Amino acid sequence: MNKILCIEDEDEIRDDISEELSDAGYDVAQASDGRTGLAAILETSPDLVLCDVNMPDMDGFGLLTALRNNHPEHDDVPFIFLSALADRTDVIAGKRLGADDYLTKPVDFEMLLVTVESRLRQVNRMNERKEQQLIRLYRALAPADDDAGSAQTETAPANAPAMTIVAVADYEFDLREIRTALESRGHRVIEMNSGKQFIDSQSSLAPDVLLVSFNTLDVQAPLLVRLLRDAPYPKVLMIPPSMHGMDRLDDMPGFDAAIRWPCGPEDIEARVTELGQRGQKAPSRGPRTEMPEAAIRAVTRAS
Repeated sequence: MNKILCIEDEDEIRDDISEELSDAGYDVAQASDGRTGLAAILETSPDLVLCDVNMPDMDGFGLLTALRNNHPEHDDVPFIFLSALADRTDVIAGKRLGADDYLTKPVDFEMLLVTVESRLRQVNRMNERKEQQLIRLYRALAPADDDAGSAQTETAPANAPAMTIVAVADYEFDLREIRTALESRGHRVIEMNSGKQFIDSQSSLAPDVLLVSFNTLDVQAPLLVRLLRDAPYPKVLMIPPSMHGMDRLDDMPGFDAAIRWPCGPEDIEARVTELGQRGQKAPSRGPRTEMPEAAIRAVTRAS
């Protein structure tokens, strides 16, 4: 059941909206002002936020600005403004801040429900596509089975369609072996070291998966992933040896998986166990896929 947070300072309107959403099958939480709403987002991680614009203490624009600037881990949460301000400039201002939709009051509940359903469906499609593409990448990276000494498959197996894999990495990473392994399975691998170059060319490249190092030639990973927050393909962070002491990078917001480079077998076992335990404890709006052991082992052989 999807969780929706309704932030509205007028009690009657907030209750009416919450009732409509509850009747439609959603789990609804409420907040009466922007500051309380921001705290609720950080605490409950809703799947979608409905937010009034004019509120005491912190208005909707201030809330969205604080959320987008200071809490990038919630960048993928659909944010819909509700407001009596129907002027075109107000709508444009809201969308420039990063709002996904802007609905006006009095609330058209049929339009509200259709908009909520459409936004959640879009997020679910993106999450499913990312998960499927990551699984395909894992299969591509996993060592081929050696059955009775038979030769390894030279092209991508039928259950792993060929992908376009883009690697944006600095000079701490030698990707020659991993490129050879992927291309031998029929995948297309594109290497570059400029984050800006990738952003400018991503539409023509149409990647299925992006591998990106923390530092590229001109853009660091946190900024790059924020610029790509609406991209439908999964993004995998490659953490260089020079940053081994920074554990928080393993859960960097915006990335779907992380690989530490390089890593010994014992460290891999410990890391996979840790990630599995963390994934069981962490609340989730959608699957965050971690690199399985076989994929990590295959990747680290390239270091």
